[in-house]
Amino acid sequence: FNAPPKQHNAVSSFKPVEKELVFDIDMTDYDDVRTCCSDAKICPRCWKLMTVAIKVLNVALRDDFGFKHLLWVYSGRRGVHCWVCDSRARKLNDSGRAAVVSYLS
Repeated sequence: FNAPPKQHNAVSSFKPVEKELVFDIDMTDYDDVRTCCSDAKICPRCWKLMTVAIKVLNVALRDDFGFKHLLWVYSGRRGVHCWVCDSRARKLNDSGRAAVVSYLS
């Protein structure tokens, strides 16, 4: 942040200096192609779709953007999160983030 968090009320434009870059892959994104489950239900067959999505995103983030520090975490319900931990990713402004998302979409 541009000021200590405990002073957020005293600063007129309190804002983060860096933000995490996180991608969320939800199983529900694949409801139109999976035939075994739907909504938040997940079975081993569903995880094959998630595995492919993780591999594709992993290659794109590493090879196309040069990010090196990726943390993949089960989201606890219906998918996975990818935390891009590189300093360069955390310092992206909103238009930079939008460009990454646009490229990956």
